[in-house]
Amino acid sequence: MLNTPYRQGISIPLMIAAATIITEGELVAVDSAGEAVPATDADAKYLMGRSETTASPQTPAINNTIVVTRNRQFLLANDATNPVTQADIGSIVVLTGKNMVGKFTDGDPAILGVGALMGVDYNGQVWVEVGSAPIGKIGTSIDAPPRTGDDTGGGTT
Repeated sequence: MLNTPYRQGISIPLMIAAATIITEGELVAVDSAGEAVPATDADAKYLMGRSETTASPQTPAINNTIVVTRNRQFLLANDATNPVTQADIGSIVVLTGKNMVGKFTDGDPAILGVGALMGVDYNGQVWVEVGSAPIGKIGTSIDAPPRTGDDTGGGTT
């Protein structure tokens, strides 16, 4: 009996969208073509993880790909305008800026979900788990955030 090939899925290669700059340590999403873009890009569709390298038209990546790490908890900035608190542990947080997250509020316009809040650091930064199932845009008429403990990556509940 042959085993089905598999990979760990912690680090994955993604093709980079044309004329795109992604910096090392930046959160990365894919657009509707499945190509890597910064998570803050207007065309971002699903958050995939954190970039391990820098790629730009001036410093092209090998084979036009970039390696993204996921299935980890990342320390991110907490949005001062709409911060998450210890009471939000386990809830889905949304992208509000470059490597910055905030609280999702019902009725907000569609915004990219990042992952589950796993902790608030003593200095106000937050630990967010970017899991194996990418989270897309959530918000008004797009999608509802998953319930706590639901790791399906979105969808109505």
